[in-house]
Amino acid sequence: MKTKISLLFVSLLCACSFSSDGYDDLSACPKVQIRQEDRAIVQKVAGEDLFKIEMIGYKGHCYFDERVQKNKAAVAPRFKIVRLRNSNVEDVHFSYYLETFEGPTRFLGQKTYFAAARMPKGSYEMYYSPEFGELSVPAGEYDFDMYAGLKAITQDSEYKVK
Repeated sequence: MKTKISLLFVSLLCACSFSSDGYDDLSACPKVQIRQEDRAIVQKVAGEDLFKIEMIGYKGHCYFDERVQKNKAAVAPRFKIVRLRNSNVEDVHFSYYLETFEGPTRFLGQKTYFAAARMPKGSYEMYYSPEFGELSVPAGEYDFDMYAGLKAITQDSEYKVK
């Protein structure tokens, strides 16, 4: 009997250790859903597909901002960037959004953030996390969800990947 309990305890500890990086920890505040239709974009340079950018996860936490006396959610998305063809372009600029959808009217809305990563020539894959973006949220008082995704800007020769 003690062996079975010990084995159960060890397996629970192992399961907890696999999620220790903080990405996609849905039990923590905030709960962020990455919208499937906004998960990935491709950037074109000189008419050719050059970079694929995909939102693959996030880190986040909620806190009370004493300065403005509001509850806030801080979210840092995690991106996978793949170079699709050999080129001398090293700077990858893109935008993403964080959005609250449910809750009191004063918390609804979408905020756009801009990110810039540097991928050295000869590199074909990298992971990038920008600084934390923040939204005011009804933490603790309401059960709310947040959404995130990439914005495809056609003027910058970007398009969504399905």
